[in-house]
Amino acid sequence: MAFWHLSALAIGLACISSGTVADDAPAEDATEAVDETKALLEQLTITMVSEVIDERTFEIRDSKATGGRKLVHIRLGNVAHPERGAGVSDEDHKAKLDKAKEGLSTLLSKQMIWFKPAPEEVQPEPVAEGTPVIVADAWLIDGRHINTLMTQNGHLAQDKQYETDLARNILSAEADEAKKDSYKKLEEALRESEKEKQRLAEEQIKAEKMKGEPLGFAGWLGLGVLGIIVLGALCNFGRPAKKKVNLNRKRRTLREALDEVEGCLMPMSIVL
Repeated sequence: MAFWHLSALAIGLACISSGTVADDAPAEDATEAVDETKALLEQLTITMVSEVIDERTFEIRDSKATGGRKLVHIRLGNVAHPERGAGVSDEDHKAKLDKAKEGLSTLLSKQMIWFKPAPEEVQPEPVAEGTPVIVADAWLIDGRHINTLMTQNGHLAQDKQYETDLARNILSAEADEAKKDSYKKLEEALRESEKEKQRLAEEQIKAEKMKGEPLGFAGWLGLGVLGIIVLGALCNFGRPAKKKVNLNRKRRTLREALDEVEGCLMPMSIVL
């Protein structure tokens, strides 16, 4: 008896432990997500844009800089000036560059941004005078990748010079993008399901048409008449079968035929 009591107690403790782990799972997932976000933000620098310099460069103030050089130019990495098509005039190309600069200004004017410098091998040489330049990936405060936005909008061309796993949307923008992607996949699945339902319905209609309508009284009557005609033809419609002509039989002469007829009429004349 003591053994069964101990077994029941062990099972109960196991169930309680399982329930505790299940309840703690969402909290652990949330903690893990917070840790990932924290690790990401530790790689980034947040600052405010002071001015847009050109179609791929903007100016910030470096609060950590010492001395008088507090201004820094951030140049978007892995991108290049918009391509100049064949036969495009200087005036048209300049108008295209101005439009690209305007596009960047629309995104960044007096906005807080995140940025992360590119690897050292792609950074320009330090300058003794003038404003230092940092090649970097940059994001809007909601996590949209500025480098990608400028290429998607047709303002800049792609020019991959270094590898990075952060050339994408991050933070809330990444979550929104994943949500939109999930909705898109769901819509595609629903469309495919509707197409399949429509195909099956059309096949069922075709099958029903091939079955045809029942014969009914008129149909059966027609079949009966046809059967009688066939049966009558087989039985020669009740007439005796034609005798075969003996080709070897000698043909009678006209005289013989008249004599035979006369012989048949003589008894009739006697009676009369």
